Amino acid sequence: MSATDGGVLRVTKIVNNGPDTERWNLVIIGDGYRHCELVKYHDHAKKFVDRLQSTAPFGEMFDGINVHRIDVVSDESGADDPGCAGGPVVTRKTYFDATFCSPHNGHLIDRLLTVDNALALSVAKTHVSQNHHVVCIVNSTKYGGSGGSIAVCSVHALSRKIAIHELGHSAFGLADEYGGNGLDTPAGEPPKPNVTRDTNSATNKWGALVAVGTPMPTQCNPGCVGSGCVAPGAPPAPGAVGTYEGALWSDCGIYRPMEACYMNSYDPFCPVCAGVIRDTLQAFMP
Repeated sequence: MSATDGGVLRVTKIVNNGPDTERWNLVIIGDGYRHCELVKYHDHAKKFVDRLQSTAPFGEMFDGINVHRIDVVSDESGADDPGCAGGPVVTRKTYFDATFCSPHNGHLIDRLLTVDNALALSVAKTHVSQNHHVVCIVNSTKYGGSGGSIAVCSVHALSRKIAIHELGHSAFGLADEYGGNGLDTPAGEPPKPNVTRDTNSATNKWGALVAVGTPMPTQCNPGCVGSGCVAPGAPPAPGAVGTYEGALWSDCGIYRPMEACYMNSYDPFCPVCAGVIRDTLQAFMP
């Protein structure tokens, strides 16, 4: 349940592309792994790195990235689960106090898996002083993850994709591109680079990527009434960047750059999101 329930052992640089002072340094930590499970943790960390490298645009920018794995052991395996979705209550003694059913905007969300971010950042800073971002892999097969000051994921079958999605939030400032009931969607123009309320091609924040002739709005959600979205007369060309209704937890009145993206459905990053990632990592390339 806290740092008294385990300990930090060592740090290993598992991807070394140059001096830490010149590269973008990613730190991987684990929670809910007992000492006898460290081999499993090492495998989970490697699989995440392999997935990251094979995911565009990270592969083309990988020479600018170092990855450090910190071995952290917990007294017990897994994570806390308060059972907010009706399942059994589970309590585990883990170093970073990983827990499902974490709160978000006043709601408990079963899949929202969080850890003690302050402690995680402290451990990362102590062992990798030049770190730029932290991913925590939690030894639970239940689906879950979170973004924020660090990215967190479980070891569910989709865990590596979850972690990269959350990295999009935490390290690159990208917003969720899926819809919802809009209750948690902030008013006004969002500051995030990949969601907007602006469907004017002349002023839209990613307008430079919109091809001439692509309608704006590009696609409306047929279930929305009164959102102001006027459906185009013909569908856009496949893969066209534009404004597609439904993003930032609202189905209506807010738009994403493409129908599919890693920040929406784990499809490849759209050109807008990929551009943000490239711009961030370019300064660290050899």
